[in-house]
Amino acid sequence: MWIFQRTLCIVPLVLVSATSLARADVFQYRDRTGEEVTVAAKLVRTVNEAHLIALPHGEYRIISKAAIIKHERSDGPEPLTPDDGAKLLQDEFGAARFRSYVSDPYVIGLVLQSELPKSSEVRAKNFLRKVAGFMEKVSRSFKRFLKELRIPAKEPEYPLVLLIFESDDDFDKYMARVTNANPATVKTVAGFYSDRTNYLAIRLHTCQTYEVPLHEAIHQQVYNRNFFQRLAPIPNWFDEGIATGFEANNGRINIGPTKISRRYARQVLEGSELRWDKLLENDRIFLGNVLVGEAYGNAWGLHWLLVTKHKRQYLNYVKLLAQKLPLEEEPKGQREADIRDAFGSNIASLQEEFRSTLEAGLKRQRVQLREDQVAGKSKTAEGMGEVKLTAVRRLDQAGQLEVEGILQNLSPYRKLSFVVTVETGAGMYAQWHVPDLVMQKKARLPMKYVTKVMPGGSRSPSDGYRVRIRSVPAESKEAEAWSAGKLPIPVFRRR
Repeated sequence: MWIFQRTLCIVPLVLVSATSLARADVFQYRDRTGEEVTVAAKLVRTVNEAHLIALPHGEYRIISKAAIIKHERSDGPEPLTPDDGAKLLQDEFGAARFRSYVSDPYVIGLVLQSELPKSSEVRAKNFLRKVAGFMEKVSRSFKRFLKELRIPAKEPEYPLVLLIFESDDDFDKYMARVTNANPATVKTVAGFYSDRTNYLAIRLHTCQTYEVPLHEAIHQQVYNRNFFQRLAPIPNWFDEGIATGFEANNGRINIGPTKISRRYARQVLEGSELRWDKLLENDRIFLGNVLVGEAYGNAWGLHWLLVTKHKRQYLNYVKLLAQKLPLEEEPKGQREADIRDAFGSNIASLQEEFRSTLEAGLKRQRVQLREDQVAGKSKTAEGMGEVKLTAVRRLDQAGQLEVEGILQNLSPYRKLSFVVTVETGAGMYAQWHVPDLVMQKKARLPMKYVTKVMPGGSRSPSDGYRVRIRSVPAESKEAEAWSAGKLPIPVFRRR
């Protein structure tokens, strides 16, 4: 997952959006390419030599004072309506490859990898309606949480946009453009919420379980429902802690922040050595290094501890964070000071009390952490396909890897052609071609031995393998090439 910092503001018991109080201005400036740009926007804040402005669709933009040609006061602009937001997105992505569904305040946008056959239009609309229904459940769940905390929920000022990308390549390009993340990082991300655009973007296959859309949608709720201000110095542990507190199960949201998550509780109890002072101060541990898994588990644990055992102090802490302003710079040690001010103890003391509190909570909520493990089985979702694979190392066949499985077309509206490849760490592979798989249907991948050698690989045993899934529309030229025997051949790259 890829998360940014995001944000909104407080007054005694009521949190108020700073953006909603800002005036509207017209800015004429030169962008980085030297092109002249004129926008009507709300001035959120001026910091040092830059203006932070909010465009009518909710995007935040930072403009250097030195780049400004003209700046004058003006009426408006009013935030876009969801219908206007959908039109803006259609103009950006093109009418041929964009479909949308509006359910105020949501705009659910589908970015297609190619034009959609007319026979699939109704299915695509029904899919978007279903996603919109889930996002409305997210809103209700988050508002219930705010009610428990006695924090008044407000309606979002801007449309809440969810972009669903059918093509992994399109998602990768969009994320790279919006976040400036490197290509290697982008390919590992299933979805993200941008604090600058205020948009949520996901890969289409994540709508199978809704885990990723839910996690990222909670970030969007936090910064649009009267909690924090975007671009304020909110610790990443809090962002991730509250988001991991909500869990989805096939379209239902069955766990909230006060409930124990089996996944994260198991992760923290199975020997995590990450110190919470590092979690508090170092946001970069959530950006994909070796500690990222432990970071999410411990963020869940710290948030769960505070919202359950220290609820009154938790409210004080939320109010303290809500007072932080966009682009505000904090001195070193401020986060530890905030913890002491709100909870009367340091972060190390909170970590010491966590394990005993969690063990008591497991008994009280009657949560069992045992999980049955099935050796030799894996599940992979990529592109528009999901593969459940069984792999067996056959000692009676000179250690060859025997593989078979089930492929499912995850597309809710399009028939697809698939190529599924099992690749070993030594550079060997096995491959299946499924030319015409109807939406949501399954196909058996018959047993094969992994015996083909990739360019650059070797005929050597390997303890590891990965599954690659490629899909294209069944009527596309690439599908025709696959059916003619021109299948993609994997190239071995040493890791």
